[in-house]
Amino acid sequence: MDIAALNSTKILRKHVLKWMCLFFGLLSFIFAVFNLSKNHFYIVGGLEVCFSALCFYIFIQLVKNKQRNWYAITVCMTVTLVILCGTFLAPLKNGLFLWAFSLPILYYLLLGRKYGIVLSATLLVMQSSVLLYKLPSPYFSSFNLALNLLFIYIIIWVISHVFEGNRAEFSKRLKNLALLDPLTGAGNRLSMSHYFEVEIKDKSQLYLFLIDLDHFKQINDEYGHDVGDKVLVELATLFRITFAKGYVFRVGGEEFSLMGNFDSAQSALAMAENLRQAVANKYIEANGITINLTASVGVVKYQQQNLAELIAQADKQLYKAKDAGRNAVFSDINLCADAA
Repeated sequence: MDIAALNSTKILRKHVLKWMCLFFGLLSFIFAVFNLSKNHFYIVGGLEVCFSALCFYIFIQLVKNKQRNWYAITVCMTVTLVILCGTFLAPLKNGLFLWAFSLPILYYLLLGRKYGIVLSATLLVMQSSVLLYKLPSPYFSSFNLALNLLFIYIIIWVISHVFEGNRAEFSKRLKNLALLDPLTGAGNRLSMSHYFEVEIKDKSQLYLFLIDLDHFKQINDEYGHDVGDKVLVELATLFRITFAKGYVFRVGGEEFSLMGNFDSAQSALAMAENLRQAVANKYIEANGITINLTASVGVVKYQQQNLAELIAQADKQLYKAKDAGRNAVFSDINLCADAA
């Protein structure tokens, strides 16, 4: 599975913003020419020229894959300003105020529910104030017309809110299905790749712990897989509690990988020893049976390797621990070099 697919919301919003900028840029330019040359609405036309230039700039940057967090919020705020100013300055018969009905959709598509609800409510108050100021217009002499316009806006707003809420919830559930081990709730191999490649920005103090439960196969063979599953769930929880500042992944049947940042090699090795002792001191009750087992741990520090190389290096240390009799921690970390 492509790791980039896990950021589907971000990719979707980027594509929506890119083509929306192209559309708004062209449309705003056409309106600007018309307002400046025919209607002589110089303030509105000037705003539309500025908005068109902004949209074309952001479109070009997105085509070059240069995305910034401020692009979407700037486009939303600017188009809102243009519509509000146009509604206030231009005659209502021009129908510029009708564009406000599209804005809740734009807010939710580009910014999500949090910004969507705030901006939609703000727009409703501000646009209503502008229209009430211009009520003497014969186009708004009907109370029924005003109510219909209000209800149309609210319906579009509610639909946008419900749709985005459900989309975000399903996206979260699909991401969890893709990233989490269904038995233990720990991350899986894809989750580990995603964390290593995308989420960790500074790897200078990153350590990888590879943990294998000693003689775990005997538990499955002797007591059954139900007991074995219970043991895995309990120990995954134990790892998350003990390794609170890092991430826990299940990468094999009885093998776990943990990643975290530590100030020094001594701190990392002390954590590895804590993990080993925590497993050795853990007694698990399952189906009336008390299970106690041990773990072997291999520890390595990130040294500009890719993830596969880092895991392979940790695996070598893990097998050294097994060859030494299990229930041990092995590492190739040079403590003297690390201290220096």
